[in-house]
Amino acid sequence: MDKEIKDPEGILKVITALFGKLPAYIVNAEKEFPVKIIALKNKALIINTNLKFANRDRILTVVHNGSKFLAHFLLAGGDGNGIEILTPVKIQITAASRQGARVEASQIQTGMVVTNIINVNDVSKAIGFDDKKVDAILLAYRTKLSKAFPLSSIFFAGRMDNRLRLMHHYDKDIFIIDRKEKATASPDFFPFDEYLRIFENSKIPDQYTSEICIPIKYKGYVHLGYVQVLSEKPLDFEVYRQIQTFANAVSRDIISTGVFQESRDVCQVMDLSMGGISFIHAPSRSFSRSVTLNGTILFDLNLETGKKVTIRGIIKNIRNQETNFRVGCQFYNLTERDTETLEEFLNVGKEEETKEDQTSSDEGTSPNTETEEDGHESSNEMEENTTHSSKFEETPTEDPFANHMDDPFSDTPKEPS
Repeated sequence: MDKEIKDPEGILKVITALFGKLPAYIVNAEKEFPVKIIALKNKALIINTNLKFANRDRILTVVHNGSKFLAHFLLAGGDGNGIEILTPVKIQITAASRQGARVEASQIQTGMVVTNIINVNDVSKAIGFDDKKVDAILLAYRTKLSKAFPLSSIFFAGRMDNRLRLMHHYDKDIFIIDRKEKATASPDFFPFDEYLRIFENSKIPDQYTSEICIPIKYKGYVHLGYVQVLSEKPLDFEVYRQIQTFANAVSRDIISTGVFQESRDVCQVMDLSMGGISFIHAPSRSFSRSVTLNGTILFDLNLETGKKVTIRGIIKNIRNQETNFRVGCQFYNLTERDTETLEEFLNVGKEEETKEDQTSSDEGTSPNTETEEDGHESSNEMEENTTHSSKFEETPTEDPFANHMDDPFSDTPKEPS
């Protein structure tokens, strides 16, 4: 199955079709870490990573339809603070294999369940309609904000404006202390030079030199809007923290209205790894609405009493199991906090698995090895996955090498279709 693409045109077609639309990882010290894809511009890929590298070589990977794509790049530039411009060299294609150890639910003394499932497309649709409860919350917060900061606003809409779209791509808040003094900029926030380009195209009067803009997110993942504060005098970090808390409160109260129709089903987890999860889901109305092949969903994963993480993932497999469905899901760029919680939990599970493997070895049996991709069933199970409703059958996908160069990376990750 191993193939190699060196043709520049073919390389760009693959990068455009897959990178930015599927979970991407970057190789560092022989390990793979999630990486944020910002854009594809001038035949170069722009990424955001906090990792440090010993040379200019970069390898990014994605998995698609059972194949793993390893894209080799050279560092062509960047800001030295995580934003890198990479020029492609070649792409290798190999068979996908599971990344990291998988923990079966039976191996851990806990009732792991998945709850509050929602399709990311439904999150955006929900705020595209007029809702009196949401409007009342926004009005109250706008009034409260304007009392403390006269020149402030709250943007909240079903479609992103340019400012929100760029904050989404860079995954950084805007905190400009003094627009006319680049030395005051911090690499932890939105790139200073990029901000100047936004400002030039905005209608903000020139006398306002300081700005704080914090995204309003649905559970830390989907950008719904932002809280913006402008000032003629430099704003400090204490104000930044206040606005950050304010934006989180807006998000919390809007979610509490129930405007986002999360599933009420409680789904038993079958197995879990750092790369993916599988769980059992009953054939309910919410299942038909939210769970579709290659769709991106958000859900709460309850690991144990008092420990919960919110997961974003792409559905890679749906298997009919007579009365229920088994859903395989590949994780998509989890937040740093949720990643740490999951790693801590799986390390505990790994210790238990090691003990069980040792016991099996003593009894003369060897533990099973895994070769399938995270979030996938095995190849035999995939062949059996033809008995479920046609609604969930995977339709033939477009040739991943087709030219999508005119399509910008979508804000919602999805398979090429």
